Amino acid sequence: MFSNLRVLPGFAATILLTACGSAEQPAESPKPTSVATISVEAAAGYEQASRYTGRVEARLDSQVGFEVGGLLADVVVDEGGTVSRGETLATLDTARLAARRVEAASALRQVEADLELADATLARTSDAFSYKGVSRQQLDESRQHVNALSAAREVAAARLRSIDVDLAKSQLEAPFDGVVTTRFTDPGQVLAAGQPVLRLQSADRPEVRIGIAPEAASTLRAGTEHLLTINRVAVPATLRTIIPRRDETTRTIDALFIVDDIAPAVRPGDLAEFEIPEWIDAPGYWVPLAALSKGTRGLWQGLVAIPESDGSHTLQTRTLEILHVDDERAFVRGTLSKGELLVADGTHRVVAGQNVSLDATRRLARQAGEDRHASQ
Repeated sequence: MFSNLRVLPGFAATILLTACGSAEQPAESPKPTSVATISVEAAAGYEQASRYTGRVEARLDSQVGFEVGGLLADVVVDEGGTVSRGETLATLDTARLAARRVEAASALRQVEADLELADATLARTSDAFSYKGVSRQQLDESRQHVNALSAAREVAAARLRSIDVDLAKSQLEAPFDGVVTTRFTDPGQVLAAGQPVLRLQSADRPEVRIGIAPEAASTLRAGTEHLLTINRVAVPATLRTIIPRRDETTRTIDALFIVDDIAPAVRPGDLAEFEIPEWIDAPGYWVPLAALSKGTRGLWQGLVAIPESDGSHTLQTRTLEILHVDDERAFVRGTLSKGELLVADGTHRVVAGQNVSLDATRRLARQAGEDRHASQ
């Protein structure tokens, strides 16, 4: 019993020394955070696509009406109907014109009868004058009477032809092949000359009118092929012409494109977009979007790894301004320098002043991807 108690003080001392020895061992320092970086390369500028918006138009679009006024008798086509050139679309009531034509025809026949008698009289007067049977005054009067009746016959014939023209104009014919899109009037309405009756648009390949900045328009050539975006679909089109006039409101120049392949979804009135690449001279750097974080006063920030003497790297902040964004990259300018190692992603895991290590494998892979993107 007493021998066991004498052992306890020595055992306790041994445990105490062991604990003290373990407490004095230094703790291992944490490993630096590994980050992926890219080597920053300077660029002279970037290519920016300027986007312009226009509208699809029918190649021919006309509000058709009668050249003469009158009572609308019938409209033989409806909205949505397809018509051919020369097909009758509507007619006017021609009762009044028909009566006038009968009157004009009768007047012409009367003048022709009078002229026939005057010609016979002139012939007899000429014979009598050769025998001194009539005076020269009578001969001159007969001759002038024939001339007057000849002129009257021309007037009567012209009046008859004018009525015939009005009768022909009382039938409204389609000026081109197309589709009736709007019907403005119905039978029974008295129309003025030129008042629209129907709206007709051509059914052939539509045109696209897009207002373009004069600087961009100067780079385009008629007859070249382009891709337009209509209803979110790429549609091939040929540039037909550039109108040499600046729009007074938008200060742009209209470019007219002809759609090469008619898509079922392309209709007059649809919006169309056209992009023109433009080179911007602005020295800067292409960097991944993931490498950027918001800074102050509308600027952005990036972190660069600065090498230390012991082989490690310390992060420093670079203030950047975004000039252009392209897919997953941004073109920036700021306090970066060529060849600096920019943290490519994961900037939320590190802060400026932190000691980090470089992930060579991820850096090389990332750099290879950037080089392929730049070559494209």
